[in-house]
Amino acid sequence: MSGFLKELVSFNVYKSSQGRICRRLTFIGFSLVFLLWGYSIYRAESFGVKASTITGAVVALLGIWASFRAINYPTFADFLVSVEAEMSKVSWPSKQELYVNTRVVLIFMVLFTVLIFLFDVIYGFFFGLLR
Repeated sequence: MSGFLKELVSFNVYKSSQGRICRRLTFIGFSLVFLLWGYSIYRAESFGVKASTITGAVVALLGIWASFRAINYPTFADFLVSVEAEMSKVSWPSKQELYVNTRVVLIFMVLFTVLIFLFDVIYGFFFGLLR
């Protein structure tokens, strides 16, 4: 735990040239959560809750700092670098393949929904006879 606390107050950027996209998007996601949390604390004041504007701002700023430190924590940063490396190996479908696959999924969803409905009606009929 002391390593994490030491890292929390550090200003070092861990492997700054690796995994940039994934790390930036993760930072934006984490920061957005804390900004919305701080904003909800700020807005709670108008509903009678004794929360202050300063509390919301402190939560938002500390959350942004914690987000920045999280993406530079060596274990988590290495994970994000690995995620970006693996995502570059993914073969994405073309637009036409995407449309065809989506159509197949939707057709099977409708067929299975009808099948489950029919089973429900049939079982309901037979169990109704047993009453």
